[in-house]
Amino acid sequence: MIRSEKGMTLIELVMVIIIIGIISGVAMKSMDSAIETGRIESTRKEMQALADAIVGNPDLLNNGNRIDFGYVGDVGSLPANLDALVSAPGGYTTWNGPYISNNFVESSDDYKKDAWGVDYQYSAGLTITSTGSGSNITKRLASDAADLTSNSIRGVVLDAGSIPPGTHYSEVEISIDYPDGAGSTTGTTVNPAAGGNYALTGLPIGNHTVTAVYTTTNDTVISYVTVPPRSDVVNNIRFGYSLWAESGGSSGSGVEYVSGSATTTGGGSDVEFDITNNTGSSITIDWLKAEYTHSPDAYYERVRWNNATVANRTNPRYGSGDTAGFSTGKSIGDGATVTIKMQNFNTSQSGGGSNADMSGTTFTVTFSDGSSITFSI
Repeated sequence: MIRSEKGMTLIELVMVIIIIGIISGVAMKSMDSAIETGRIESTRKEMQALADAIVGNPDLLNNGNRIDFGYVGDVGSLPANLDALVSAPGGYTTWNGPYISNNFVESSDDYKKDAWGVDYQYSAGLTITSTGSGSNITKRLASDAADLTSNSIRGVVLDAGSIPPGTHYSEVEISIDYPDGAGSTTGTTVNPAAGGNYALTGLPIGNHTVTAVYTTTNDTVISYVTVPPRSDVVNNIRFGYSLWAESGGSSGSGVEYVSGSATTTGGGSDVEFDITNNTGSSITIDWLKAEYTHSPDAYYERVRWNNATVANRTNPRYGSGDTAGFSTGKSIGDGATVTIKMQNFNTSQSGGGSNADMSGTTFTVTFSDGSSITFSI
């Protein structure tokens, strides 16, 4: 029996080679695409690590408080270049790096290069840019440099009886030390207003210590305050003793409610009433404290004295029993009448709720001169 074995023709062999070539080309393109995608993702991760090194990682917490603010938190300014993340600039005593690690011992500046081996573009600015892929990949650190280096802490200083310092305001010193942006530290000391309001401004991000001292008795309160980017942090200070109860924050007494003057406006979210002085002498008012019951809870944003704003707090707003310290003391002469407005009552302390209708509410308002009035709307 004769067996016949037939091989591949030349055309068939050529077709197989063409098909293998097409498959190989597609595979190579897919591999190139996968490599490029990997480089992009690797670069994005490294750029995020650089951003965390500069401004800190907000996800690093201790007992719910942020603990990492990177180079800016320690120095108080943006680094001049990426080298400052691993080597302290000359004479910088507040530098506490390195803030980023180099994963490759063979290349000491690997952290400055993207996955294509091209140097990142950064120079004391708000963006880090990779150009190695042929198109820019950008990581932005903040909307504005002031978001990182010029924040504030504000609040109200009260004694144990919820009384602001009044005429003793110059005897209260509120101090803070913070990095000056040039490798050292600087400090600020302010006196509160008579109504207790104070503000510390121009602060870099970070964890700061605020110290309040009543210099007459050396009573001291220390607060640890976390300042995140673009923030106006509220830090109210309360001394442990009744330091100013006798003075009540002003001289004189005898503010009276003008009967029938209380009303609501603005759909019920604004409360206004009149007070008068019949004591025979001028009275200075530095603060007021309104107490009321409303369901749901209601919080007001502003106090106006004859259409001049004297107290304003947006978040958190003032609630029942809170002392609204005036930005400056207001005088009411003998026989004079003043209209007080408490505005923008809201069901949320942050102001994000609904307007609260205060109609039918009973208020007891205590003033810094020691007088107290009660009225119902």
